[in-house]
Amino acid sequence: MENGRPLLSVRGLSHSFRTAEGSRPVLANTQFDIRPQEFVCVVGPSGCGKTTLLRLIAGLIEPSSGEILFKGRRLEEPQPEIAVIFQDYSRALLPWRTVAGNVALALEARNVPRNEHAARVDALLRQLGLAGHANHFPAQLSGGLQQRVQIARCLALDPELLLMDEPFGSLDAMTRQTLQDEVSRLLSVNKSTVLFVTHDLEEAIYLGDRVIALEANPGRIVEIIEIKLPRPRNQLTTREDQRFLEYRHRVFELIERGQK
Repeated sequence: MENGRPLLSVRGLSHSFRTAEGSRPVLANTQFDIRPQEFVCVVGPSGCGKTTLLRLIAGLIEPSSGEILFKGRRLEEPQPEIAVIFQDYSRALLPWRTVAGNVALALEARNVPRNEHAARVDALLRQLGLAGHANHFPAQLSGGLQQRVQIARCLALDPELLLMDEPFGSLDAMTRQTLQDEVSRLLSVNKSTVLFVTHDLEEAIYLGDRVIALEANPGRIVEIIEIKLPRPRNQLTTREDQRFLEYRHRVFELIERGQK
């Protein structure tokens, strides 16, 4: 972080969608910073604008007002240093490409020399437990493995900021917890910065350095909570920690209040 500058700054961000009846506000006066190598989670009730916030930061839609600064510069379009992992992994992958081919797609987009592809793809597949599936097609994989492929492809871009939109929401509980730990470890090793959207309050507390709680109609920040739990975290002992339970109660109260 140069001169203490955040990697990402969201300033007075508001957004409305046009409808037949007029304009429907989704986000209002949203403001926060994300520091390099920080893992920030966003939670809130349905309709509070979590995914809209991610799409704005990804540069996929233009805000109605306010601004987003990435590395101190106003963000007005998608940036190669920002990657997005979506919940619907089945639609994110190209079905006619193998696992290795899907991951290599990111290297092609970055114009990485073709003679470097094999080594970089192999390294990522090993990191994510996909080495034995390099020549398989997405339809031959479980949901958890397909999501690993999408994560590997995004990491191949070597992004400075990784946006994750409920990436584990469609997975069973055990697969979800396994991926939570693997992704947390991998992103820590890669010194990645993450903005992670989830409906799962416990997931947000387990993964995050901070949790941003939103209320709905329109979406706005109720509170930003710093999660002071030691790392590495453990699915059993961390979740049984009294501080974890206190954070859960606090976030639950904020979300419940925000729905009234």
